[in-house]
Amino acid sequence: MLPWVTSALTQEEQNKMIDTWRQATKNTMFNEWLNEWWSGSPKSPQSTTKSPAFSKEPEYRESLDQSDQMFKPGWKDIFRMNQNELESEIRKVSRDPTLDPRRKAYLIQNLMTSRWIAAQQKLPHTRTGESNGGEGIPGCSPSFRDPEKQIFGCDHYKRNCKLLAACCSKLFTCRFCHDKVSDHAMDRKATAEMMCMRCLKVQPVGPTCQTPSCDGLSMAKYYCSICKFFDDERSVYHCPSCNLCRLGKGLGIDFFHCMTCNCCLGMKLVEHKCREKSLETNCPICCDFLFTSSAAVRALPCGHFMHSACFQAYTCSHYTCPICSKSLGDMAVYFGMLDALLAAEELPEEYRDRCQDILCNDCNKMGVSRFHWLYHKCSFCGSYNTRVIKTDTTICSTSNR
Repeated sequence: MLPWVTSALTQEEQNKMIDTWRQATKNTMFNEWLNEWWSGSPKSPQSTTKSPAFSKEPEYRESLDQSDQMFKPGWKDIFRMNQNELESEIRKVSRDPTLDPRRKAYLIQNLMTSRWIAAQQKLPHTRTGESNGGEGIPGCSPSFRDPEKQIFGCDHYKRNCKLLAACCSKLFTCRFCHDKVSDHAMDRKATAEMMCMRCLKVQPVGPTCQTPSCDGLSMAKYYCSICKFFDDERSVYHCPSCNLCRLGKGLGIDFFHCMTCNCCLGMKLVEHKCREKSLETNCPICCDFLFTSSAAVRALPCGHFMHSACFQAYTCSHYTCPICSKSLGDMAVYFGMLDALLAAEELPEEYRDRCQDILCNDCNKMGVSRFHWLYHKCSFCGSYNTRVIKTDTTICSTSNR
């Protein structure tokens, strides 16, 4: 649809349309998706001459890719580096804020051992098995989701292919299989080749096998050319604003994308508390990145998020948000039990008329509560989710007795 729309507009109209899209989706990954989609779409005379509005971003992305090449030099380049140049590259990696700690440690380790690694390589720039269709590449064998029924795949996905990891040139059924045995994360979008598990031929990544003997064997029912993702079992859709594949039937069917939170939410959560880019953070319990996590995520009443499984485990012993300390649900029954408990409890006489200054975590108001060693009730909202802000006790006024 995009090529048809842009071909019908003037250059000025194209620029205005793109600016409007980018302004409306500034908190999302839509611009990233637009660039990846446009660069991956078939080129035609019209698309090359009438789409300059898209040309600036790919050029910028290309410059980023080139700068990233500094951290992945060829074996010959590394072998020719002197000690000062190697130390300089290591410092560049160490100072790069865009690299996650695992990736940074992996790159530094490889640079520090590069001379030894390069000396072990007989053919530094020639991938083993390039001419024989994949034989000799680590992982060049089929894997099965169900060995008895001979169904290809792994514990995570059912699919008929393996992916050739661009980072280490090894074959894995999915990125989770790669990350499980590697000290770095796999960049799935950088994947350019796959191996059909029927014919064991390495070929450009795509929805079907290109080997004549496989007769167009489908790699999976669902294939995303942007994420390089295959799935043969579940309903999956690609969200252009997340620029990721999500589980579900699709936007407007069972999910919608919140432009403020920059995440896909179920249709039941149309009314929710928005926080800008709230999912682009780590789970406060397991510390996994929520935005790209494949596990179910739960929205808390305060607007924060955590994994559903983490929520179930955490609420067995806690009832407040680990980030902002607000209550995780309707605590009326629990607070009523505390009311009854304190009413039946008698404090020593020297503490009965003492009060403490408190701050309520639920309503964020400061107040005064009767002295207790553990429980302090907010006089404004009735919550016991409070904390003492002044340890010294004072004599209660008549209104607090």
